[in-house]
Amino acid sequence: MPLTYTGGPTVADITACDLMTRLYIYAADSMKGREAGTPDAIRATVYIESEVRRLGLKPAGDNGSYFQNLPVTSRVLGAGSSITTGSTTFKPSQDFSITGLGADRKVTGDVIFAGSLADTANALSADQVRGKVVIVSGGGGRGFGGRGGFGALNALSGAAAILSVVPVIAPARAAFTLNDTVQTEGRAAYAAANPNAGRGGRGGRGGGGGQQPLAGQVTPAVASALLGKSIESAVRGDAGGSATIDVRVETVAAPTRNVVAIIPGTDPKLRGQYVVIGAHSDHVGMSAARPVVEHDSLKAYNMVARVEGADTRNASPPTPEQWARINAIKDSLRKVYPARFDSISNGADDDGSGSVSILEIAEAFAKGPAKPKRSLIFIWQMGEEKGLWGSQYFTNHPTVPRDSIVADLNLDMVGRGEATDITGRSKEDVELKGAANYLQLVGSRRLSTELGDIAEDVSKKEPMPFKFDYAMDANGHPQNIYCRSDHANYARYGIPVIFFTTGGHADYHQVTDEPEYIQYQHMARVDKLVYDIATRVANLDHRVKVDGPKPDSPFAGCQQ
Repeated sequence: MPLTYTGGPTVADITACDLMTRLYIYAADSMKGREAGTPDAIRATVYIESEVRRLGLKPAGDNGSYFQNLPVTSRVLGAGSSITTGSTTFKPSQDFSITGLGADRKVTGDVIFAGSLADTANALSADQVRGKVVIVSGGGGRGFGGRGGFGALNALSGAAAILSVVPVIAPARAAFTLNDTVQTEGRAAYAAANPNAGRGGRGGRGGGGGQQPLAGQVTPAVASALLGKSIESAVRGDAGGSATIDVRVETVAAPTRNVVAIIPGTDPKLRGQYVVIGAHSDHVGMSAARPVVEHDSLKAYNMVARVEGADTRNASPPTPEQWARINAIKDSLRKVYPARFDSISNGADDDGSGSVSILEIAEAFAKGPAKPKRSLIFIWQMGEEKGLWGSQYFTNHPTVPRDSIVADLNLDMVGRGEATDITGRSKEDVELKGAANYLQLVGSRRLSTELGDIAEDVSKKEPMPFKFDYAMDANGHPQNIYCRSDHANYARYGIPVIFFTTGGHADYHQVTDEPEYIQYQHMARVDKLVYDIATRVANLDHRVKVDGPKPDSPFAGCQQ
């Protein structure tokens, strides 16, 4: 597909052209990856709000608006932070930055130069760096990348601080927190976010005991001052003077919001019940810790050697044959257009595809002939990538009575699923692949067999019926996908759910997840299926029957 595209006005029907028009806006570079808690995500919600207002949907957010504000704060490096050596003091954001901000912290230690972490053969010993301020060359921040980098970091675990030398200090990445409390039996309880953030996320690494070294970046001028000699002339083991790093953390409000809108039902007796159609509106944004990459080289590499993108596990280095394929793909792309460097995770499929899909479905209901008896809630939930924030907050603090919600239909990554996509792995670790009629369903029968049966029956009546893949929904699946998208927060309250997805692919959580790789015809058929299922559920003469086991508590841990 083209690198850029401007479409015409959208229409009442669900069409591939409409979806393409919307997604090239929503996943454009100008949105900068829509990270929750940032102005970029706010900009994305402005677009969504303008569209639902244009379509005439009823506001269902706070105080008569379309927005439900989330109580999110961020921790940032305060202006009072400093690095001092001798009589020289350096300033935050200009001379240095610190990552992984927690509480205020102050460390002092002698300075030592460790060279490159990629050179593990000559690395300094744990005794040499213990309690010291260690300067490392190369590396871009949190990851201290390079082969052997993590092994070298283990040797530095006893250091007071690890400072990576970078040409320019990039804006520091904030650490965001959702501060959500709910009332349970008259007591306030903290509702902890799901630690396994995002569809396909794997959660954080387990940490060792003890306090970890401070980690950050400094400019070459700061590194030279700390060492007492130019960084260019420094050799591994060179010692400088003493340095003190004083980190002052500030907590500030980080505006973050869901967009919520309603199409009222037509039946006076049933319009007080709701079918939710939702998606998450955020992605993972930009970060100084992610290097700028050459787009087509990464695209070619992942297509061959990292076929599940960021979800690839235990991949071996490419074989000579694979390198030949990688280079052939890259070279063929280079004949079409020149090299392009990229640092933005656009999130076209994850979850730009779901976000524009529910806009398209909302327009079909607003302008089309189907006028369901029950009301429809359309919700764009912010912060799924942070730990299902938006759906957690909405289900804890719903803007309609919680027991009036009869079902949740969740769309997350519905823009791919072609035959060349590795869409996931079965519980037995067998690769799953897409097809022209491919769609994964997750959770469709866990709380309501009737809801799962409705999905199957509606699909059979579509012009091109889907072959549903339930492999990722298997009990005990190691990826635990049932718990890793927004539907999980509805299910914890006993609300029947269906999670629709075309699965993973080589562009998952990569800068290559862009609109030109989306399968728009396939996505339009998924959206029409969801439209038809929503119509069926909203017109039933009874609530969808719940016959599966409900969670013992909405605050219990989720396990597939």
